[in-house]
Amino acid sequence: MNQLYNFLYQFHSGWAYLVLLLSIIMLLAALYHLVSKKPLHRNIRKVFFYTVLSFHIQFLIGIILYILSPKISSYWKAGTAMSDSSHRLLALEHPLMMFTAVILMTIANAKLKKSQFVGVSPIIFIVLACICFYMIPWSQWMAG
Repeated sequence: MNQLYNFLYQFHSGWAYLVLLLSIIMLLAALYHLVSKKPLHRNIRKVFFYTVLSFHIQFLIGIILYILSPKISSYWKAGTAMSDSSHRLLALEHPLMMFTAVILMTIANAKLKKSQFVGVSPIIFIVLACICFYMIPWSQWMAG
């Protein structure tokens, strides 16, 4: 079980780089198409699809990690999940806000699928990027 948890933890951390990169590419592409008023090309739609797919994979791995994590369960058992801000970030804020980000990503992608041009989606992507960058536990992520 410990090996599975460690593998998933490393995968979740590494996959986050891909998710962030695809998110930035998607945001820039959406802004470009919004400003230029050009119709969405098939390749851009593929980038959007793969970004949404990467978000969903990241979220599913995160759910599994949340369930398997001895750290998270110890926070809840000790009663420090809400009183300590770093524990609260990992036990509650990060999972809930990333769930919100996945929902926003799915909504934005659905809106893009239905139209030939970019509309409200860049605004959703900007909110999404803010949520993601704010809720990443940077101090723990960069520490390894």
